[in-house]
Amino acid sequence: MSAITRDGSASTLYMKFDKILRSAQGMAIWQDRAFILYDTGMCGVYDLKSRTAAPLAAFPLGSYNEGMPTRDYLNHANHSMFGSLHWGDNPIPLLYVTVGTGIGADADGFYYRLSVENIVETAAGYRAEVLQTVTYQPSESVPAPWEAPCWGCPAFFVNNAENALYIFSARYRTKRGCVPEGEHNAYIITRFDLPSLDAGPLVRLTARDIRDQFSVASDIPFTQGGQLTDGILYYTFGCPKAGYPVHVMAFDLRKKCLLWQADNMDEAFRGEEIECCDWYKGQLLCNTNGGSLYALRFREEE
Repeated sequence: MSAITRDGSASTLYMKFDKILRSAQGMAIWQDRAFILYDTGMCGVYDLKSRTAAPLAAFPLGSYNEGMPTRDYLNHANHSMFGSLHWGDNPIPLLYVTVGTGIGADADGFYYRLSVENIVETAAGYRAEVLQTVTYQPSESVPAPWEAPCWGCPAFFVNNAENALYIFSARYRTKRGCVPEGEHNAYIITRFDLPSLDAGPLVRLTARDIRDQFSVASDIPFTQGGQLTDGILYYTFGCPKAGYPVHVMAFDLRKKCLLWQADNMDEAFRGEEIECCDWYKGQLLCNTNGGSLYALRFREEE
């Protein structure tokens, strides 16, 4: 099936939020609250119903890291999503955060890792604890018909209902000039079984654990963060630099294809850097590095 290209220029500002740190990154929404993450792994909680700019609370994730033991381990918190699994009787579902910033790996796998976090609301605010960390260990040999899931910057998505874990990444680094001359880049979506929390605090996945995979050829650059809802993976791209336009793509994981892509959003986003997205009351909200939330709308919806 052919993907639909949609004109996202009708996207509108939903609200402004007061940043607790300089660099806003991943975002996940639960009920009427947006949990917006910041470089290092701080989290600000915002009221989407009142659209009040000031945060309701701020707290460090369990994976908070300012760059210890090296900057490779700094928690850039570039992407996050709530799943549907709960830890004990906690009403807030588990939060899945892609952590790390280094382009490379140590003995446990890529520095970009999945942190499974339990967020607890208390009388004093919120606290978080890491229940499990999942890594992918790269290898030179990947058995056919699979290919290496990524070049070193995986983003992790979960589907608790199907016990599935997905790595979203690209064949080559998604900055201009990183694709070999004469070739095109591709986005690769690789499925694994979601590790049980009983598997221990650290789970290392390898190519032997791949269960399914598909790729979509695309040269749209500069990956950011996204959301997985009802079998559709939504992903954002771009930054306010020449050659990196704001873009959103939706991948159908069951049909293993690109469902639609939205472009022409630069004017609506007014030069801001899109970061992540999540659904709220039927609207796909996209947060920015500068402290804004936009509602993605298409020109034909006006």
